[in-house]
Amino acid sequence: MTHSASYPLGGTQTELQRLLAQAEVYEPESKWLLDQIGIQPGWCTVDVGCGPIGILNLLSHRVGPQGSVVGLEREPRFVEVARAEIAKRGLRNVSVVQADALNTGLEKNAYDLVHERLVLLNISARAALLTEMLSLLRPGGTVILADVDNVSWLCQPPHPSWDVLLNAFHTVFHAGGGDGFIGRRLPALLRGAGVQDVQVKVTVATPKLGDYRRTHLLSVIDSVRDKIIVSGLLDEFQLNKHREALLRHLNDPAAVIIDKLFVQSWGRKPG
Repeated sequence: MTHSASYPLGGTQTELQRLLAQAEVYEPESKWLLDQIGIQPGWCTVDVGCGPIGILNLLSHRVGPQGSVVGLEREPRFVEVARAEIAKRGLRNVSVVQADALNTGLEKNAYDLVHERLVLLNISARAALLTEMLSLLRPGGTVILADVDNVSWLCQPPHPSWDVLLNAFHTVFHAGGGDGFIGRRLPALLRGAGVQDVQVKVTVATPKLGDYRRTHLLSVIDSVRDKIIVSGLLDEFQLNKHREALLRHLNDPAAVIIDKLFVQSWGRKPG
């Protein structure tokens, strides 16, 4: 298995487990949106950057046996897990294609819905990705962008280790081409690409003890810890010290965590 050099969070086992947990956390919002769009049996759909599961299962149930779902994923490790997941779940109308999202190789003007979740924030070629997504859609088809905006991400009462680790994460993440504040720009990106009937929904959670999102900052720190150390932002001792201190703080039921904004924006390709 190979790991991507350009995906800011890498293809490690830690990142794989984080993505699986993430898919479960965002499932209610994704279900709501798919229900609003009104997916019909027989639709042909694509989940770009599906990772180990994405919304492949949600699309599969909605398009039915006459429809099809293509999961597009570049990371070899995640492709293998996704194929194992769809086999385990018996999703016979789902296939996973290993390809770059900027050059999918899929048929143009052929799909009823093309979706990405938490992909745009990880790459710098955002306009090119949206152009490729729209090229796959038939006229009148639906495009969905779903990403986060870290503007709201904080803990109360404040903790110095939160500030240190969040700053370290943002530094290496943005250096790798990511944008933790892309969520606010999704509607503008769609309108700029000529998408019609653009809509947007923003949600934010306050995760309690036991919720994956409560310790999400620690999860992404674990995914990029080597990059933080190599960059000289923190040495291994400092990183471990801050991680342990923050974990104690997050395990205090009195601490309030406000999560990142989750932004969903969607519209139609011009007919």
